[in-house]
Amino acid sequence: MPDQNQKNEKEFERLLCRLADGSLDKADAELLESLLIDQPERQALYLEYMWLDSSLIELGGVSKNAPELNLQRSRQKKSLAFSVLALTACTLACLLVILLVLPALESRNQFAENKAAESDLPSKTVESATIKNTPKELVSEARFIAGHRTVFRGSNSPMLIGSRLHFSEHYMLQEGLIKILFPSGAEVILSAPAQFQVVKNDELIVNLGKCSVYAPKGAEGFEVTTPTSEVVDLGTRFSVAVAEDGSSNVAVVEGEAEISSLNRARKKTLFKGDTAYVGTDLQIKDGDKTPQDEQYVATIPDRLMAYESIQDESGLAKELSSLYVQRAGLPRTYHTDDFILPRINHYLPGTHAFGIVPADSPAEAYNQFGSMNLLFASAFINPSGQKELHQGEFTLGPQGTPGMNLIFDRPIINSPGPDLVLFDAQSIAHSLEGDVFHLYPHTEHPDAQPITIRKYDIDGYSAEARLMTGCRLTFLSSEKADDGTPLPNTARSQLINKVPSRLFVVGIDLSDMNIPPGAAITGLFLQDADDDKDRIDPVVIVGLPPVK
Repeated sequence: MPDQNQKNEKEFERLLCRLADGSLDKADAELLESLLIDQPERQALYLEYMWLDSSLIELGGVSKNAPELNLQRSRQKKSLAFSVLALTACTLACLLVILLVLPALESRNQFAENKAAESDLPSKTVESATIKNTPKELVSEARFIAGHRTVFRGSNSPMLIGSRLHFSEHYMLQEGLIKILFPSGAEVILSAPAQFQVVKNDELIVNLGKCSVYAPKGAEGFEVTTPTSEVVDLGTRFSVAVAEDGSSNVAVVEGEAEISSLNRARKKTLFKGDTAYVGTDLQIKDGDKTPQDEQYVATIPDRLMAYESIQDESGLAKELSSLYVQRAGLPRTYHTDDFILPRINHYLPGTHAFGIVPADSPAEAYNQFGSMNLLFASAFINPSGQKELHQGEFTLGPQGTPGMNLIFDRPIINSPGPDLVLFDAQSIAHSLEGDVFHLYPHTEHPDAQPITIRKYDIDGYSAEARLMTGCRLTFLSSEKADDGTPLPNTARSQLINKVPSRLFVVGIDLSDMNIPPGAAITGLFLQDADDDKDRIDPVVIVGLPPVK
């Protein structure tokens, strides 16, 4: 609504002014965070304020607290209407920084450059490399462009797809894979556990873990530094593995690279198939002869990358609108018309039988069997299950097999990468990993097998997980209609759920169910894995069309 938007902009301007003079309290900080979510222009302006703040702090002239904001990745660009007064204030602040800060920074940088030129020592440490090469900018040109089930620990900045990495920040990749694109075109894939830093736009420090480097033409000179070695690309693909003691193993897959011990006392050129090992004694020796294709990671596995949603008035995810999925190594976008929806014809709950409907639904609304839609707050949740995989046939109806049965509108054909996508509404009071569940395919293929899903592509550790819109819990009667449909229990009123839930998502490859390429399934039987007291809440399930 235009009036509400104008009100939000004025409130944002007020909070920025309070941020500038250091009078922002906790309540204002929370309000500022809510106004920044999904607002790229506001986020950019906020970051400009943080940059000014950091520059002034370096001079010791200003000290104020700014809130740490965990911002969601922006989905759409909106214009930011800013008052003349606010623009004038920003302009004056920038001029002040130019007049006062820039000369001091230039003087400091010139002093550092002169000292570096005077020094001609043959050795250096990782710490000295970080200090020597600290750039003027706080943020590098290296970008986080892809990840696979990534979990970071202790990062000061949010790790969102497309975000730029901060110079000299110690990033600790606890789980998964991350792909970084450098401005030269060099690409690096790091495998967990890995601890790394970007110190220059063409240099990466790896203190622990494995990295695979692809440096195309024009990216020659890209450098990977470890506690014991330096590896300079000469046009190649190579891998570097760094152990906890700092020793490093380098393997060249194609092209050539130059490796030197960190004290530069030893140097060697490696060609395709060559390996080298540098231990804590800084001697270069022949490296691990493990086949290079086992050490080198050429690409991030096919997976679900992100999702878009239609939002409610509070900015919460209301309805699925699009999916971003890597299939056959390429990113692909799927919209509403592409989704293949299932219909539900069987549901037996666990100990707590719930349906959910949108919070603004009429009091008499409840769930019925039929086609699943794309609304997140419209589903049967908490289906029952079992610890071990079910054996034999499934029985539908009130006395049937615990779980949920789904039949798709048309067959789901096995193509490269994920063929199905499932959303689990996970209460913020529960596990960050999501609920474990079993899937059984309906198919004519004789060798098909069920699978147990334990990890999500987007879970509680991911900044991509969105908060779900409000919903009403519908308590279901123990009685059933003739078709097995749970009946509403009118003796108990509906409740608006007060505990927020986030939407965890997983892409499912039919190949994991032993479905051959080109073969299809017509439906699924879903069960909770009964691994804990929590039950899966499958609010949206969609199939994807085959890759053309």
